[in-house]
Amino acid sequence: MVSFSKFQAASAMLSGQLLRVASRLLSTAFALGLGFTLVLSAPVASPAIAAGPETMLRQNLPAALRGDRTAVREVARAIVRIGPRSFKAAAQMRPLLRSEAMRGSSAAANAYGILLQYGIGGAKNPKEAASWYAKGGANGNLSASKNAALAYALGWGVQRNTKRANQLLAKVPSDQRSRKMLEISKALMHPGREEPELALYWLERAVSLDKSGQLNAAGAYRSLAGSMENGDEKLLEWLQPLADKGNARATIFLARHYEENGTDLARAKAVDLYLQAAETKDADAYEGLGRMLAVTQPPLSDRILAFLEEKAQAGVPSANLALGTHYLFGATTSGEMREKGLAYMEVAARAGDPETQYRLALVLLGDASDTTRHDLARAYLVLSAAGGNKRAAQAAKQFGPLTVADAQEIVETARN
Repeated sequence: MVSFSKFQAASAMLSGQLLRVASRLLSTAFALGLGFTLVLSAPVASPAIAAGPETMLRQNLPAALRGDRTAVREVARAIVRIGPRSFKAAAQMRPLLRSEAMRGSSAAANAYGILLQYGIGGAKNPKEAASWYAKGGANGNLSASKNAALAYALGWGVQRNTKRANQLLAKVPSDQRSRKMLEISKALMHPGREEPELALYWLERAVSLDKSGQLNAAGAYRSLAGSMENGDEKLLEWLQPLADKGNARATIFLARHYEENGTDLARAKAVDLYLQAAETKDADAYEGLGRMLAVTQPPLSDRILAFLEEKAQAGVPSANLALGTHYLFGATTSGEMREKGLAYMEVAARAGDPETQYRLALVLLGDASDTTRHDLARAYLVLSAAGGNKRAAQAAKQFGPLTVADAQEIVETARN
């Protein structure tokens, strides 16, 4: 990722309107966030995800309120899919869901538990909610089993019962079980209520079930290490097995650790790890290699450069971006190096990533003497905005209207 300080240096070349526009664009730092935030409040489903179940709820609610048992079960399924959110007639639905749950509907038991836990349509009763989750899970509802396991594992409204939580999770497929165990571990490290020993128990169980090595446990380990004595040593101990299994996140965390160490030996190890992660096409790994290229000496820097050039030639956008950044903002950038850097970055931008397009637009705006490049910058801002980049959208407005089709034509013309 191109550093904020280097974008500030680029802004020094701007003048007039370009200076006013680009200085506003450059005011936002490009920071990489490594941690995670777990919110234990009710999640809110996105409109795209919730549209189906919300329609199901709306269509079946009138019949359910008239006592149609099939409609009650459909409403229950909708509630489970939408998640803990208030809805019209929730109070009237409570007894209907309870009645249907008593008749054996696992979906109704799960939905009734959700209403009880979050106080939807009536008073909160998380202790009773857990028992209804367990009832739904006993009848084969996986979602209910997972909800109940979470409640018992955390002591969420009920007395904590790790054995009961494991019994409930035993009914869940191993991949879903490992993800739920990871969720439990993260919850146990919630700021202000950290329980590292119990969190480690659930995290190690999650990792042991993750035979493919794809579970994103690295961030949880990192947070856990921060709360423990000798945390750095523990972190390396936990992450190395994950990296050996091919977990890219763990590999990159390890690489950053060695990169920050600063010694030649540690940097060589960091490069090895970044190269390993880059084989999975992880963008952060390529970004790391770009940083290492700037601070290492031959033969290590030659090895990085050869790898990036090979991958760039193969059309990997992240490799082109890393090389473009290196040549544009390196310590010894010349006119020739700048042109080379622009060529690499344009290849990366044409691959369609909105953030890369935005960054390239900033670089192009830095050339106050070439209006052709200003038009190209404007085109990339429009394409980036079309891809969802809000900063690009704000910037593009300052240059007047330009359609996406016209922007694409400008880019293609410049390419040819």
